[in-house]
Amino acid sequence: MIDLYYYLIFIPLGYIVGSINFATIIAKIKNKDIKHIGSGNPGTMNMLRSVGKFWGCLTFVLDCAKGISFALIGRFVFKDNNLAMYVLGLSTVLGHIFSCFSKFKGGKGVATSLGAFAVISPITFAVAFTLMIGYLAFFKKGFIGSLMAICILVITNIVRNCLVRDNYYYVCLILLVLWLGLIFWTHRSNFKRIKNNTENSLSLFGKENTDDDSKKES
Repeated sequence: MIDLYYYLIFIPLGYIVGSINFATIIAKIKNKDIKHIGSGNPGTMNMLRSVGKFWGCLTFVLDCAKGISFALIGRFVFKDNNLAMYVLGLSTVLGHIFSCFSKFKGGKGVATSLGAFAVISPITFAVAFTLMIGYLAFFKKGFIGSLMAICILVITNIVRNCLVRDNYYYVCLILLVLWLGLIFWTHRSNFKRIKNNTENSLSLFGKENTDDDSKKES
C-alpha cells in the first residue's frame, strides 16, 4: 500500500519534470526558437546542429538528468525495484515527448531514456553510450546511433528480466517493449526522411553548422 502512494506521488511528478524542455529554454536564452530552426525538433540532435555543440551537449546532460533523477528515486525509495525504475524513468520520458508545457509536443525521448537506463543498467549503458559516440564520430545520421543505443539497453533489460523472472516479470517486459516502440515512433519522421534521402546530417567532431546550413538540411 505504501508503494502505491509513492507511485501516485512520483509518476505525475516525473511526468511534470520530464515536461521541462531544456532545448527550448536554452535556445531562448540564445535568442533562438529551436522549433523553427533546423529540423524543428526541441532535442539534443537539433541543438547540436542548429545552436552549437556546447549547447547541444548541455541539453543532453540536462535531459539525461531528468531520467537519472527519477530512476534513482525508483532505486532507493522502492528499494531496487526494477518495475519502479522502469515506471518512474518512463514517466519522465513521456513528459519529455508529450510536454504539458508545450501543448503535449516535445522531444524524442532518447537522452531522457539514456539517463534512466544509466541507473537501471549502468554497465550496459556505458557500452551502449560508447558505441553511440563511436558511431556518431564516423557517420552523420545521428538518429541511427541513438536508436542503436536504446535498442541495446532495452533488449539487454528484456533478456535480464527473462532470466530473473521476478514477481513483475510480465509487466516489466510489456513496459520495455512499449518503451522501445515509443522511441521508434518518435523517430518516424527520421525514417521518412532517410527513405527520401533528405535526413539531417550531424558531424559530431567536425565544424558546427550555421542556422542556414541546418535549414537547408531539413
